[in-house]
Amino acid sequence: MEFAELREAIEQIELVDSHAHNIVPLDSSFPFINSLSEATGHALAFAPHSLSFKRNLRDIAQLYGTESSLDAVEQFRRSFGLQAIGSKCFKAAGISAILIDDGLKLDKKRDLQWHKNFVPFVGRILRIERLAEEILDGEMPDRSTWTLDVFTETFLRSLRSYPLR
Repeated sequence: MEFAELREAIEQIELVDSHAHNIVPLDSSFPFINSLSEATGHALAFAPHSLSFKRNLRDIAQLYGTESSLDAVEQFRRSFGLQAIGSKCFKAAGISAILIDDGLKLDKKRDLQWHKNFVPFVGRILRIERLAEEILDGEMPDRSTWTLDVFTETFLRSLRSYPLR
């Protein structure tokens, strides 16, 4: 098989994003810059100077047909809206299924069903450490009766009843 044939075959394969997070609306408090870098706090000021940030910004600007600047990309996103840019991005990436870890605390995050606007299959990934936090913070208020067995029983009961979709 020639290199060109291999490249063409790879580009035609639909992908599964096996660890995604919920999309949030453009007016969410989650800043767009955080989708290009995991830096937080003081380190976020240095993120635009990293190679990965520059490449991500260049690639998204090329997809949108804008200049390669954060302002231009953000303006495009505001002008076209979440539905249009979501469709554009999922189509360009060739993603046919996403598994969403919806355990992150994000304001205004879209539910799993909403993501089916872009791909035919959407599944859930359960972040078990988040489930454990919820149990410890909410379901076990009387800390004097805690035992590992009580926690394990509560955790397993919660795990079995957790909605997958």
